Amino acid sequence: MIRRLIASAGVVLLLSAMMTTFAAGPASAAANVTITPSVASNGTTTLVYRATVTRAGTVRDIVMSIPSGSTGRITSVNGTVSTVSPGVLRWRPSKTVAVGVGARFAIPLYGLRLPNGGPWTLSFKATGTTGAILSSGTGTLTPLRTYSAGVAITASNPIPAQTTTLNYSATVTRAGVLAAVRMQLPAGARGAVTSVNGTLTTSSGYATWTPRAAISVAAGARLRIPIYGVVLSKYGGILTLAMSARTSTGTLLSSGSGTLALIAPPAAMPPVPVAGFAPVPAGCPTAWPSTTAENAKPGTGGWVIPTSMNGTLAAYLTEVSATCGDTVDLKVTSGNPVSVVAYRMGYYQGLGAREIWRQNGVQTVVQPAPVTGGTANGNPLRMTSAAHWAKTLSILVDSAWVPGTYLIKISDGTSASYAPLTVRDDTGTKHDLLIQQANATWEAYNKYGGVSFYSGVTTGSGRLTYNRPYAEGQGSGQYLPLEQGLVFWAESKGLDVTYWTNNDLDEFGGQLPNRAGTIFLPGHDEYFSMGMRAALSQAINRGVNVANLGANTAYRLIRFTDGSRRAWDIDRYTDGYNSTLWRYLGDAYASQPYLGAEYICGLPGNTLITGTSWVFNGIAPGTSLPGFVAGEIDRVDSNLYRRPGLTIVASGTGICRTSGQARPMHTTTFTAASGARVLNGSTFAYGCFLVSRCPSNWTVPSPSAQSRQAVGTMVANITEWVSRGAIQVPSDTAIAAVRVAVPKHHLETSNQP
Repeated sequence: MIRRLIASAGVVLLLSAMMTTFAAGPASAAANVTITPSVASNGTTTLVYRATVTRAGTVRDIVMSIPSGSTGRITSVNGTVSTVSPGVLRWRPSKTVAVGVGARFAIPLYGLRLPNGGPWTLSFKATGTTGAILSSGTGTLTPLRTYSAGVAITASNPIPAQTTTLNYSATVTRAGVLAAVRMQLPAGARGAVTSVNGTLTTSSGYATWTPRAAISVAAGARLRIPIYGVVLSKYGGILTLAMSARTSTGTLLSSGSGTLALIAPPAAMPPVPVAGFAPVPAGCPTAWPSTTAENAKPGTGGWVIPTSMNGTLAAYLTEVSATCGDTVDLKVTSGNPVSVVAYRMGYYQGLGAREIWRQNGVQTVVQPAPVTGGTANGNPLRMTSAAHWAKTLSILVDSAWVPGTYLIKISDGTSASYAPLTVRDDTGTKHDLLIQQANATWEAYNKYGGVSFYSGVTTGSGRLTYNRPYAEGQGSGQYLPLEQGLVFWAESKGLDVTYWTNNDLDEFGGQLPNRAGTIFLPGHDEYFSMGMRAALSQAINRGVNVANLGANTAYRLIRFTDGSRRAWDIDRYTDGYNSTLWRYLGDAYASQPYLGAEYICGLPGNTLITGTSWVFNGIAPGTSLPGFVAGEIDRVDSNLYRRPGLTIVASGTGICRTSGQARPMHTTTFTAASGARVLNGSTFAYGCFLVSRCPSNWTVPSPSAQSRQAVGTMVANITEWVSRGAIQVPSDTAIAAVRVAVPKHHLETSNQP
């Protein structure tokens, strides 16, 4: 019910006569009731009821109906307003009012908030002090047409880092004299901007347009202001930008915001030469045994280094990869005679490796300490190097070294360490599958000698070199914690698989379509050179399928210092952390336009619940995989380019280590114009789940047999889908049991935001 209120004193209510008595009018007249709405400054509605006096007399009261559902604090002037019944009000004059026939009543009601709907037929009745009806009838209230600002912003060329014309449009919501329009510009926009029919000034991220002369505008009129010559930032997204129009006194005539999508397509990459294969050296085969034939040979568990043998012995090789006919030097620090044994990693009856080569009683020295230093462009490089170590042994990679991933085990009987090596198949044979080793990322995290990219000597390197041992994974880098599982799984299934490294992608990337139909990227392949990114992009454009069974891929930009690829630089000086990222070059260089999803955060591990997409074929929906959303995760960012047909085929939620916030994990797929299929797995966990041995600082370092089996089924589904059916995983998808348990190793995953 509307509260009874005392009307405030105001203007005379009877607009047709300014006195309380009137001269006689016509003998009779029609009531002619009209009801007119207007909007008050506080947003409420004022209704003015007008009616013609049809009988002379002295006014006792006037009763008026209002739309059902009206609310508000309702007042009037020269009288009081009270409620007769719901939706019916009575106005009583505060002094004697005498009216004559033909005079015109005008009763304003202030403060109404009308319901939606209308028009409404409303009644009006004026009664005299004798009880006679002085005027009576109905009128129609048509609600005022209201306008929203409806701000719309478009760009003639909506590509970050390019020049465009921005068009700002808005509807006038209140009539007035327009003096200025203020428009928010996209963050980072610049340029000598201009407009038309007025002057344009910029300040603090806004452009203000002032007309040449004041312009009267009606409610409902549409404003449109173009801004020419805007140079957009290299960063875009779906932006929300404000726009407002004002009078010279500051009264708002329109105010609101609109969205503008500035999305960068994938950056163009330089062409990568497609070089031929070198002749096969004398004594080396022109074809290698199949994976099945190789893994039928006797395996051994002797490759494992127990944690009791972790010590000061350390070693590295002078190459990260080699091919038959190459010689690789080994440098060891021990001081004791050592055995040097090369193990090819694979399945081998579940033992995980086969001994390929051995040399016992190798003499060693205690090598000098690594050195840290160097400068470039006046900046400290803080590169830790053991390049000055003396050579311990030269190893010829001959026909016994079947292409694959190798761990060279060096042991003095008390302590031991690995030195990793990848042996390529350079015969020109095209394989179904190529698995890449992320040695550049291993090196970034390598703390040997005290400095990694992330920490040490206040703080972290700007140049890193492979001329030192790996401190992680007992000398294997991130191979054992994150990558061995993919090798073990692929070879246990007898897939036609071959291998190379990050360095090989940079050096031989143009050959990728001639080496394999599908490439697997490992769990943590974060550091990419321009040559690597260009080569993989070109391979996708030429039909090579990609399964990125990891996350945070191609996130940081490195530059090899020379053709030997023994060291690489990373720019940590231009803009600190940001300048190390590919995305620092602009949104076009983000990972999502490249592979389908974008890195969001690191985390120790959260549960994935399986769904019903093809990725989970053969796994009951709702199966829990504790700890599978782990290490680092990717998600689809709405502010970045989405490949046509991009699909999220699996999703989960992770709790970010640094922020403590829940964030989505999205496994994505798309098919490139070439027909190549690309999957982005978006978690580190695929490889380590396959051997039930994940980093020791994860929440689930030893996944259960059920989890291991489920992930094996997922990887089989991914392999068949991404290869377009060219790779058929054996129908018996049971995961081969690993018969050796490599000691768990801490893997640093907590030093990214």
